[in-house]
Amino acid sequence: MRTKLIILSIMTACVLGSCESILEIEPVSEITMVNYWKSESDVKGYLNGLYSDFRDMTSTTLYGEDRGDAMIAGVIGGVSRSHQHELNEEYGLDWRTFYENIHHCNMIIKYASGMNFAIENDKNRILAQAYAFRAKDYLTLTQMWGDVPIVLNPTESYDKESRPMRSAASEVMKQILSDVQTAIELFPETNILDKNRLSRPAALCLKAEALAWKYTVQKSNDKNDLTNAISALEEVEKCGVSMMDKYAEIFDVTHRKNSEIIFSIYVKKDEYNNMYMSTLSMSAAAGMLTNDIQNKEDIPYSNSTIARHVYSPSSHLISLFSNKDNRAASAYIWAINSMGSIVFTSQNKFRGTVYTDDRYYDNDIVVYRLGEVKLLKAELLCYLGGENVQKAIDSMSFTRNRAGIGAYKGSTEQKIVQKEILDERGRELCFELKRWPDLMRAHYAGTIDIYNYVPNLVGKTTPLYFPILRKMIDLNPNLKQTDGY
Repeated sequence: MRTKLIILSIMTACVLGSCESILEIEPVSEITMVNYWKSESDVKGYLNGLYSDFRDMTSTTLYGEDRGDAMIAGVIGGVSRSHQHELNEEYGLDWRTFYENIHHCNMIIKYASGMNFAIENDKNRILAQAYAFRAKDYLTLTQMWGDVPIVLNPTESYDKESRPMRSAASEVMKQILSDVQTAIELFPETNILDKNRLSRPAALCLKAEALAWKYTVQKSNDKNDLTNAISALEEVEKCGVSMMDKYAEIFDVTHRKNSEIIFSIYVKKDEYNNMYMSTLSMSAAAGMLTNDIQNKEDIPYSNSTIARHVYSPSSHLISLFSNKDNRAASAYIWAINSMGSIVFTSQNKFRGTVYTDDRYYDNDIVVYRLGEVKLLKAELLCYLGGENVQKAIDSMSFTRNRAGIGAYKGSTEQKIVQKEILDERGRELCFELKRWPDLMRAHYAGTIDIYNYVPNLVGKTTPLYFPILRKMIDLNPNLKQTDGY
């Protein structure tokens, strides 16, 4: 705990108050600059703080799940306006945390680059992680807002006249791909040293994810984007990871950093609050877990308000699973009363750990794993068409066979297979913060009409990108509101 407080103190010291800065990233103090960035231990400590900030930013359903089709309002309710698709310039999301994280990446890139390390590979590995984090931040930003400001230098002084404008999404993508390629080249090793740290294989996953977005949503129409992404994924497949035999064990706290994991974010009780899936889990304090619930002890509930059940797995998600699919038992669990009726539905994928005082949701947050790699590869192969459609079906078989539903035997018409891959990603990756980007790609690829597919979007014209908050435009008139708001 003391180590974390030191790291957080370092991070806080790097950022001071300024209400005028459009990105709300404040200049670094002269005192901090005199006393910091003197040794490689300073850089390593700062990197630890970067991981801590990234975990805080990632542990939410807001960006990956809320706007999708996998959740409905739970027992406690209080769902986000994103989930309801009732967004405007007063009720949107604040991108400040992303730019704070980018600021810290920029600090490492600027100051670590000119420092001497005892082992040069240690320096290169740190710089690679900073570039990869910056690319990941910008990919999420452009997935959520489209055009966003590109800031490549730390905010060490404030110039009111140089407030940034939104860069075109295509320019943002160029920066993402440049950063991720720099990261790939800087990593000294091709394997994974620590699955709770970014690595070359994780950066390759990020590259493929970005290229998939570029080809579909940004409509590059460049088949090289697909083949380059597939090549990156095929390199990941050879990095030493392997499919787990049992789906549920991928996420179990007793199997952290298992053979399938490429990159996951470390979560530990007393060191970090519960991960995001506590919002799809039931609390006994809600009064729903009566003695009449016949399978009470099978449900991953907490006794206190640690769990909140803001959301429940949706019927739309449940309908994707067949009776033979062994993943269904992990995706959701019904609370059944003595009459055989369903009282509520809970997630069952991230069950956390039962301690003497309560259950804590301390599962690592999975960012990249081999099952997803197989399915993204399938999606990209299918876009290539022709004989690649069968290759896409073959790549999809890895997750389907493990799930017990067997190889896909349906139509090989390209659009139908694209839809099947989307459904398979929905089953395999449910609640792993992938669904909204998946649906966006599918929409722009012509696989679905997202306005007819996502229940909360039916009958609405809400833009697919988030608005910029009015308070941010007031601070920086250079920012143009997202189209449609």
